[in-house]
Amino acid sequence: MPTASCIFYLLCLGAVYLFRVVYRGWAIPYLLLVMITAPILIFLISLPAMLKIELHMQGRPYLTKGSRGEVRFVFRSQKRLPVGRISLTLLVENQYTKEHFRVQEFFHSVSNGETRGVLFPTDACGKTSFRVIKWECRDLLGFFAIRRKCPEVLYCTVLPSAIKPETEPDIDAACEKNMRLKAKYGGGFSEEYDLRDYRPGDSGNSIHWKLSSKTDRLIVKEALVPENEQIFVVLDDAGRDQRGLEVLRWLSSELCRREKAHWIVSGEVFPVENEKMELFAISSILSAPATDPCVFDDSKARCIFHVRTGEVSVV
Repeated sequence: MPTASCIFYLLCLGAVYLFRVVYRGWAIPYLLLVMITAPILIFLISLPAMLKIELHMQGRPYLTKGSRGEVRFVFRSQKRLPVGRISLTLLVENQYTKEHFRVQEFFHSVSNGETRGVLFPTDACGKTSFRVIKWECRDLLGFFAIRRKCPEVLYCTVLPSAIKPETEPDIDAACEKNMRLKAKYGGGFSEEYDLRDYRPGDSGNSIHWKLSSKTDRLIVKEALVPENEQIFVVLDDAGRDQRGLEVLRWLSSELCRREKAHWIVSGEVFPVENEKMELFAISSILSAPATDPCVFDDSKARCIFHVRTGEVSVV
């Protein structure tokens, strides 16, 4: 498709030719020669900058759903002359929802070190990839174009906000309800303990002397530790508006705030002990299409939270 400058040039060239037919002055042939050769000369002048210019992409690796999303294009060149016009086609793909679309942009008079930005929507969570599938630069007149390549791929993960469910579960009660205790291997100190009669081989430090003096027999404090320590957060369904992801992040953050290690279950099982591991787990979930939760070993589960379309149920 011819550019506006190309159409204007053809109109001027036609006007000069018609003027030559009407008026046969000595300067008209020279003017016509200049009009014909000018685009070639300008192209040769612009060619070094067109060949040397490079395209790079920059952007934030993480964003929160609903915030401002922007990809920045940085142009680098060893030549001082600007490029007349740059056109590029950007492919944007959400790896979680598998939605994708193309964005076509035009930049005029681009020189070394310039940065141009393109906005993209962040109304859906997911790891989003940005690929320049086509870009070309034109000379200062915009007549000739050279197609270039940009092998870079930029990734940005749009994270859900941490939002409570409408019915907030009692996390502390759920984590303590089904706790089973067992004797601590090797004995030692523990906040939880059981009382039993002395057995040969028990440590003297474990004897409850005060109670033993009242019962006329040796009573031992047996240290106990939880037998089922694992807490699981299962993402059953994120829902159409991805409300489940927001509740999942809130629930995981609350468990981290209470210093309760847990496992997030989706297509894979991710251990979470702190905010950094939580961010990695959620980012990993958003980097692949949504699937049903995988099978996991719940034999040592103390509590299982199921997140479905924004509501939490406890097992």
